[in-house]
Amino acid sequence: MNTTPIRVLLIDDDEEDYILTRYIFDEFKEHQFSFDWIDNFRDGLAALNENRYDIYLVDYRLGERTGLELLREAVRNGCTAPIILLTGQGDKAIDLEAMQAGAADYLVKSELAAPLLERAIRYSLKHARSLEEIQHSTAKFHSVIQSASDAILLVNEDGEITLWNKAAEKTFGYREEEILGFPVTSLMAAKYAQKALGVGLRYTLEKVISRFSGQIIEAAGRRKDGSEFPLELSGSVWKTSEGVYYTAILRDITARRAVEDRLLHEASHDALTGLPNRAHFRGLLQNAINKTKIEPAHRFAVLFLDLDRFKVINDGLGHVVGDKLLVAIAGRLQAGVRPGDIVSRFGGDEFTILLDSVGSFEAVTEIAERLQSKLTAPFMIDKYEVFTSASIGIIMSDASYENPESFLRDADAAMYRAKEAGKARYEVFNKAMHVRNMNLLRMENDLRKAIERSEFRVFYQPIVNLRTGATDEFESLVRWNHPELGFIPPVDFIPVAEETGMIVPVGEWVLEESCRQIGDWRRRFPKRQLSVSVNLSAKQLMHPNLIRQVKEIMRSGTLHPDCLKLEVTESMVMDNAEAALEVLSELCALGVRLSTDDFGTGYSSLSYLHRFPFERLKIDRSFVGKMDSDAKSEEIVRTILTLAENLNLEVVAEGIETEPQLFRLRELGCNLAQGYLFSKPVAAAEAERVLTHGLKYKFPVAAGQSPYPIDADTVLEVTKIQ
Repeated sequence: MNTTPIRVLLIDDDEEDYILTRYIFDEFKEHQFSFDWIDNFRDGLAALNENRYDIYLVDYRLGERTGLELLREAVRNGCTAPIILLTGQGDKAIDLEAMQAGAADYLVKSELAAPLLERAIRYSLKHARSLEEIQHSTAKFHSVIQSASDAILLVNEDGEITLWNKAAEKTFGYREEEILGFPVTSLMAAKYAQKALGVGLRYTLEKVISRFSGQIIEAAGRRKDGSEFPLELSGSVWKTSEGVYYTAILRDITARRAVEDRLLHEASHDALTGLPNRAHFRGLLQNAINKTKIEPAHRFAVLFLDLDRFKVINDGLGHVVGDKLLVAIAGRLQAGVRPGDIVSRFGGDEFTILLDSVGSFEAVTEIAERLQSKLTAPFMIDKYEVFTSASIGIIMSDASYENPESFLRDADAAMYRAKEAGKARYEVFNKAMHVRNMNLLRMENDLRKAIERSEFRVFYQPIVNLRTGATDEFESLVRWNHPELGFIPPVDFIPVAEETGMIVPVGEWVLEESCRQIGDWRRRFPKRQLSVSVNLSAKQLMHPNLIRQVKEIMRSGTLHPDCLKLEVTESMVMDNAEAALEVLSELCALGVRLSTDDFGTGYSSLSYLHRFPFERLKIDRSFVGKMDSDAKSEEIVRTILTLAENLNLEVVAEGIETEPQLFRLRELGCNLAQGYLFSKPVAAAEAERVLTHGLKYKFPVAAGQSPYPIDADTVLEVTKIQ
């Protein structure tokens, strides 16, 4: 049983009614009451305004005023306690008016009895408490809604906004009093609003909410100032006795979209130049390929550019200048193409260009020539005037290509063909290049297995003393005995080995095998001062293993240092002069003799001779071969021989094929030579026969003398034929 008294106030101007009502309260059994009485309107209203009682019993007649008036004023003043109106007789109109004014109940005095009054009070209190709880929950709900960081609004089935929180005001710019009752289309971006109005707002709301209820979707909103912005939307539907309502939770994602756009741009564009990167370019190229499938008449082209000598600029002037140059080049490329064409930085110093909707092949080559012209003009980077150019590969759209990789592969192949042809030019891809590339790919794969399968052979070409006819030296040359294709010429596989890096292990093997073989011959021919010349590739010269390998050969006793001559080309040492000088100096300190091959073909032959520790130079075969017909070539040979004599250098003439060349070289004072006139490069067994029996070639003798064979142990004074 509840022991807390229920506070009751009776407002009635009739004392007898008060006494009667008091007696009825005395009969209550389940509840305890504290009962007070006020007999006039004014004091009764004051008590109601103070709201100190749990329940109020108000008589309909209070002198000149009515209890109904008292009820209305009390409710208007914020009284929340239940008020029961007491009437003298049942009047349905008054009773209905009392309930509409906010009365908890109404009772007829003549029908009052303890059970009826107790039940009425109990239910009124219960209803009041329920209402209070609802009001409290509603207040909490509104508090949560108003404090939410997301815009929240309620829309009725006619599309009118009925609830609006502070975040919605901040998001859209409308105050609550400005937007309540207005259609929700006021908040939609124009394209959504037009569509909603076109098919019907109610239909749109039902369709959207039913389809996306519980999901988060992206749309576009419209602010009070008319600006549109991206938003995130989730919603649900409420069905009540008053109708259907739609709730919407909206979030302005402008900042997030900006971050996403920035991240997407960074992921798809080069950080240095701002151009589309490789991945993005591939996507754009795929779109172009797809378009040609739908529109066969649509044509496009891809240009693949690689800067010439960029590494020299980057290493010489520094990466900061190199980066600025790349940015400047990107600007010139963009200025050199048409609107709609795509310039991309593919990586490093490589750029790709997608020429969309090209009318003809001539239009493509015209653009390529224009880009070449723009790139050859000098660049002013900081305080430096920088010159560069580009090799360009071009490929036209073709229905046989299915993916971007095929396009880029063949455009890249055409670009490399442009580099091989002299750089600063363009080449257009054709099917012959594809066949060549496939052959190169196969060769590369076979090349990687060749060492394991012992398919390489060292051939030896005699280097002949033109004064004595003696052969005490050989140049070792690598040959590849392919199991299916037979012997492959070096000109076919050496460039592939260079490009793939396989030249390093191949070169190491050639050096070891050459030293082993010449060491074996020296032991078998102890009276001969035999030596071997071995060519070094650029990658082998710069490889950290070279010095260690030569030292190990010397330590093993395979070969004395002065029996080994290492040959390098002029271009090889000049491309990285300082590093090359350091390596060559170390080799010289080990006792190895050094030669420069292809002398006279470079642009700096004279300038580098005094810097590098060479003991010998070899006259390139291009000069020797033209001595019979070109006076300038003969003069170059004469000059080289004179220079070598002044610098105390040995000279070997390469590529002797005719006796007139032999006689002229001997007249000019050349002592050493090699070429097909004496012997082609031969296998070790055939080279050993030369050591044993001499060359098959018989040196001619002067008129009046009998020719006789020259062997390795005979000294012959060769004179000019009269």
